Amino acid sequence: MKLLIAGCGYIGRAFGEDMAQNGAEVWGLRRDWSKTKPAFHTIQADLLDPPSLKNLPPVDFLLICQSPSRETDTYEDTYYRATQNLLDAVWGERLKKIVLISTTGVYAATDGSWVDERNGALDESSILLKTERLVLRDGRPAMILRLGGIYGPGRNRIQAIKSDAFKPALSEDYTNRIHLDDVVSSIKLLFEKGRAGEIYLGVDDHPCTQCEFYTWLYDRLSLPAPVGGTDKMRAHGSNKRCSNKKIKALGLKFKYSSYIEGYEVLLKSSS
Repeated sequence: MKLLIAGCGYIGRAFGEDMAQNGAEVWGLRRDWSKTKPAFHTIQADLLDPPSLKNLPPVDFLLICQSPSRETDTYEDTYYRATQNLLDAVWGERLKKIVLISTTGVYAATDGSWVDERNGALDESSILLKTERLVLRDGRPAMILRLGGIYGPGRNRIQAIKSDAFKPALSEDYTNRIHLDDVVSSIKLLFEKGRAGEIYLGVDDHPCTQCEFYTWLYDRLSLPAPVGGTDKMRAHGSNKRCSNKKIKALGLKFKYSSYIEGYEVLLKSSS
């Protein structure tokens, strides 16, 4: 398997390391590799600079998971324009599958309703939704993975809460999460069994309110319950419960089926 990962941040680095350890030939593309040395091939290039994308290696699989890395980066540039440049550079008959990492933020629900791949009002102003449609065009063998809030080692706010550097905005709005390990498993599954043209939701089994999550976490940290509003304070601007039935039907078995299982492991490692 020959794989190119465009954008090697939290997700791309983890996925690339896993695939390289399991025998894949992996190339990771990002602007600057000076601060990190992964266990796979690296390409220093800029998705907003088409000349830098010349002579990319011929690959069978492409993961697109870039994110803004400079204060001057706009969402339009980071996602839509960068993805267009990348597709222009790599599109060809050899490419078997493309997975674009998107977000459940493309849904516009604010009423706590359930959404899935076919049901749920979409935010038509979303740049990522526009990027999804770009990737799915022209008969490309592409799939979309819409992820909930990603957490895991180095991305969980436990230390920030312990040091009182982070104070959550409590609300009764629903949030959806997925552990990094399950993100990696989801992407692998899509490359193995996913169908071109399809959209999949990557979230665990347990949508929960901000209030429920932080009340549980503060209790496990033996800290006084956080104080905050419980009405209009939205952390992410939406309020929905995302269904993972489609990706589970494809064969995904979650390592951490809810935030409780995932955070219990993180709490042990942080103590």
